[in-house]
Amino acid sequence: MSPRLCAVIVTYGQRYTLLNQVIQRLDDARVTSIVVVFNGNHAPEHISLRSTVVPVLLPINLGSAGGYLAGIEAALLLDATHFLLLDDDNLPEPTCVDRLFQAHAKLGGGSLLALQAFRPSQPWQRVVVREGVVPVGRPNSYGWFHFANERHLLRRQLGAGEAGCDVDRVPENACPRIDVAAYGGLFLRREALQLSERPDPRYFCYYDDFDFTDRLVHRGMTIHLCADAVIDDIETSWHAPNERVHPTFSPHTEEERIYLDLRNAFIFYRSRITNRPLYWLNAVGFWLGIAYLALFRSTDIGTTKRRLTLIRRAVRFGSRGEFAPSDD
Repeated sequence: MSPRLCAVIVTYGQRYTLLNQVIQRLDDARVTSIVVVFNGNHAPEHISLRSTVVPVLLPINLGSAGGYLAGIEAALLLDATHFLLLDDDNLPEPTCVDRLFQAHAKLGGGSLLALQAFRPSQPWQRVVVREGVVPVGRPNSYGWFHFANERHLLRRQLGAGEAGCDVDRVPENACPRIDVAAYGGLFLRREALQLSERPDPRYFCYYDDFDFTDRLVHRGMTIHLCADAVIDDIETSWHAPNERVHPTFSPHTEEERIYLDLRNAFIFYRSRITNRPLYWLNAVGFWLGIAYLALFRSTDIGTTKRRLTLIRRAVRFGSRGEFAPSDD
């Protein structure tokens, strides 16, 4: 039986131009059906819906967690054998889908084998491909920080850029195994989604994908990052710019993004604390890093003071495992 691929896209806001580009690219690939989850933003007059598109309409924005939860449930009702999860700005290169199928077969094609397509815009994925090191999901991380990651990420954190990653050649780390994955570019078989694990809507967004894939891995799924199956992010993530002002202390960054990202990091890593002394050592590194950013990679005193208050609140609730909002 030939494989049947269903793509699941979650979109929100006024991002119809991005969405249409992704749908057009998928129409040219080996995709049988496309589930599009509209997170409170359904506007059919702006969307080129084709016969292959199955719309899922949510009345409000439920974040990536709620969006992918709804999308996965809808996709499982279709006659598909494989699934590719995508954000609405994830544009697969023309060869991406074919290379995912080829890599899956080369690795054995197991029912619980999943692949993460390579997104060069993601710093952690560049580190995996360039150095064979997985800087996310490390046990005993304190929020965003782990000392073991600093030699790979320090230049970027200091605002000095980072080493490049040549995506035009197949690197030595062409298909390394990883412990967690992002939604965008996650390629997996029906059997993996039938394990009954689902995104946790309490996260809303940020780290919900790591939590979801971590639980799938604990149920027996394995994940490999496929370096030659490339997805281009049309829109730059707020994490990504290499500028003097760090996004955490930039007045252009929405405070809700910073809060959810950090709170959810602490919630996710709570279950991965195995060595208290190392955890508290990473805590020292985290707060020293925050102090450096506040002193040297911020803008004005007012923004810096507000962000430090926000960071303390995110750390307090996240370290308790509480999905508390950013304000009272």
